[in-house]
Amino acid sequence: MATENPKRWMLCHTLANRFEADLLSDALEKEGIPVLLRSFEETAYDGLFVPQRGWGQILVPAQEITRARAVIAPLLETFQSRGPYQSLEKLDPLLWERLKKEDPKEVCRRAQVQWMEDRNAYRIPFLNGAYACRPQDETLSVLEELPSSKLDFQTGLVVLHYLLEARPEPLEGRWISEKEIPGGLQFFAGPHAFPLPWVLRSLDHDLDRFCEAAEIMGGTPVDAGDAAYRFWVLPRIPIQAVFWAGDDEFQASLGLRFDPSISRQLESLDTIWALANLFCRQLRAAALDGE
Repeated sequence: MATENPKRWMLCHTLANRFEADLLSDALEKEGIPVLLRSFEETAYDGLFVPQRGWGQILVPAQEITRARAVIAPLLETFQSRGPYQSLEKLDPLLWERLKKEDPKEVCRRAQVQWMEDRNAYRIPFLNGAYACRPQDETLSVLEELPSSKLDFQTGLVVLHYLLEARPEPLEGRWISEKEIPGGLQFFAGPHAFPLPWVLRSLDHDLDRFCEAAEIMGGTPVDAGDAAYRFWVLPRIPIQAVFWAGDDEFQASLGLRFDPSISRQLESLDTIWALANLFCRQLRAAALDGE
């Protein structure tokens, strides 16, 4: 078995679970690419880093990194497309029915969105772009450009629940982690951990790239970590992204912070998790646009 040499091995992919580890390792080995598998469930780690960093890591020789990423890329796309709740069509029809019955003026007042009479649609600001939602047609579209134009189940889930649940309540003016949201300590772990390792890979764990991506998304610099930005993800929901640069002992890390009022704007932890996933997707897309 090859010994781990930091000068030889490079991080190729952060793993979500053992199944992904086995499948990707097998694919790389079939292409003749040596693989070093590092699991955070090993006794030495005692599972400590699983919620923050994922299940583990695949490392490959530095000279093979480009070829290795090309090998696993289509497999990762397959993982993402297999989930049972991927398309807008999978949204609960009752959400659309409820929204159709709402008074647009009242929705706009509560959620701080705009009703576009000419389109019979809501304009929902999202970061520095916007979505358009037409309840009668049960359609959602990108109205103003975002780093990622992908529309899926989670996009619809967040937008519809926000339109139905947002309330005209003030911010508390302080920042908490997802673990401090009521019920979040148990919920935001394992399969519901935020996909921050996925974002960090796209940023190459680099502080400058984080700052560039954050500015593409319309973030405002704030004083936290080694760099941090505040974003108005939705009109009543700010998110703060905090970046800590790495050192010889630990890799760079990224965290999200929320105003405590988020649990009064989105009633379900599932919806808050979906919102965090959408934010991470946009940050990753902004990072890749900067390449």
